[in-house]
Amino acid sequence: MDNDQKITLAEIAEKTGVTRAAVSLALRGKNGVSDATRIAILDVAQSLGYRPDPEVSNLMARIRAKTPQTTKACLALLTSGITTEGSKRSITERKYVEGIVNRSNERGYKVEEFSIFGEKDAARLGTILWSRGIEGIIIRPLQYGLIGGESHSIDFDFDRFCVVAISETLESPDLDRSLHEQYTSMLKVLTELASLNYQNVGLVLEEELNVRVNGKWTAAYLQHQYRAGGKPLPPPLIMSSPSQLDFDRWFDQHRPDVILGVNRFVLRFLKRKGLSIPEDVGYASLDLDSEIPEYEGLSGIDQNSHIVGSAAVDMLVDAMQRARRGIPKHPLRIEITGDWRAGYSTIQQPGPPSFPRVK
Repeated sequence: MDNDQKITLAEIAEKTGVTRAAVSLALRGKNGVSDATRIAILDVAQSLGYRPDPEVSNLMARIRAKTPQTTKACLALLTSGITTEGSKRSITERKYVEGIVNRSNERGYKVEEFSIFGEKDAARLGTILWSRGIEGIIIRPLQYGLIGGESHSIDFDFDRFCVVAISETLESPDLDRSLHEQYTSMLKVLTELASLNYQNVGLVLEEELNVRVNGKWTAAYLQHQYRAGGKPLPPPLIMSSPSQLDFDRWFDQHRPDVILGVNRFVLRFLKRKGLSIPEDVGYASLDLDSEIPEYEGLSGIDQNSHIVGSAAVDMLVDAMQRARRGIPKHPLRIEITGDWRAGYSTIQQPGPPSFPRVK
């Protein structure tokens, strides 16, 4: 059939032997038709190449924006673990979900969570989502297998769905993404530390975290050194697993006056080494989390993770309204900037700055 030809509800109804009203309910994911009928209708619609009219969808979106949202179509939130429990331990990810759920409710959607590597295989999961009238999917950051030679991919039939990924962890396929702008945030932290006259900034990361941000922190760290024109900074300490011995050796060799990190193990390492923050060494977090007591009052970057989640929903709903399904030829990205939060763990150092503040 000519792809430019509009497929009508009447044509789908004739092929499936049901009423136009039943077709409308099935395509919109509404109650009123059985699961078997819904699957039959959706299969026929797909075989005919049915796509919602984006102009009508956009018009309905503008109309709904002026009235209270009463419908609750569903968006799928996919996690990469066997269960969703592992990702729930990450407060940053909980903030992603908080932003996703709140924004989805504002847009008239509910959110349901699924495991992409759970008991049901990817093909089965795709059929379930499609049969339930779910056309929009948000993929959470991958939870394992991020270091080593593995390919970080998902084998899933994306052709039926509109999909947005959060984070850099999914390498294949390349999808539309909503992200925190890690590169700019690192430069922002380094700029603030330069204004406090810190001279010897050290960076300590787990290898998995470095992979999660696609090396953007380390890239910005080296770029800042180049732009500032100061003395060489200590080489980043990237550890496959946290080691007090490795940290002590690195610290004793390079004697940083302030350390950048993410996980709490850096704070524990400094404490075990008998160093006080900020008197002996400063500390700034690349992902502040005031909900954890050890992070309370630290300096660092608020990644605005709830806004990343919210932006993912807006991106997805826009794709659904435009029927932008499948793996995009030219993936889009929305990158959310972070905010510097000054805390007790960094203080003004004596003497004039050794190089100008980098903007």
